[in-house]
Amino acid sequence: MKLTLDQTIAAMLTENTGKHFLDSGGENGRAWQRNIGKTLDDFRAMPSATAEIYVREYGGETVAEIIPCVNVFHLLTGGALELDDLCQEFNAMPVDDWKGDFYGVSMAGAEWLEARGFEESGETFNTYNWNSKHSQILQGTELTRDSEWGEEKYLLLQIHGGADVRGGYTDAKLFKLDDRAEYYNAITEDCGFSAELTGIDTETKDMFNGTRRDNYTHIAWHGEWINAHGSCADDSELLAFATACGASLENPSVTIAGDAYLDF
Repeated sequence: MKLTLDQTIAAMLTENTGKHFLDSGGENGRAWQRNIGKTLDDFRAMPSATAEIYVREYGGETVAEIIPCVNVFHLLTGGALELDDLCQEFNAMPVDDWKGDFYGVSMAGAEWLEARGFEESGETFNTYNWNSKHSQILQGTELTRDSEWGEEKYLLLQIHGGADVRGGYTDAKLFKLDDRAEYYNAITEDCGFSAELTGIDTETKDMFNGTRRDNYTHIAWHGEWINAHGSCADDSELLAFATACGASLENPSVTIAGDAYLDF
């Protein structure tokens, strides 16, 4: 049975990647265990991005820390990846060992890839190595293949479902990149958030241009926080945003939903 892209990613997120009594996952603390029981509708209903907001005193001042997180289900089903017939065939193969040339690939899988002209085109990556802002760690290898339409781009991808980063990865699955996408589109961390401001008159029109004032404030994550004017957000702007979200010294921890930027 051919799986859709959504079904493939959901299956990876719930794949039992094992446990070990020496890892830090305890009884049920591994990512795959937290995802067990979730349906496709559950994954789809999750926000594509969240931000954890913390307010505290530091050096005699009130400061805010905002930590973004892009949901990997939405990231990987957002349009950069697709499944063609080659992906479907590879992904349906049993994985009896991890003795292939790529992480999470069996010897038979590696021979299948070679026989069909797949070649490694970039270094294997692990998003843990740059402290990515994803809900789960991703590990993958960029591949290319020559076809009658020219060079086509593919991605071998594993999702970390365990506790400690050194183990607990899914079997690798093969995905084709959309013709308009680049590899980084499949692992982007870009996202944005809004908060409603109180005490703003949104009804009175500007006497010069006839527009009404916006009562929302916005920040976006592009490797650093960017304010609504397109500049780097400073500490005072982050604190103002945190305050607008309801965080304070009395309520020091807030989580809000936002949007992953998945267009390309």
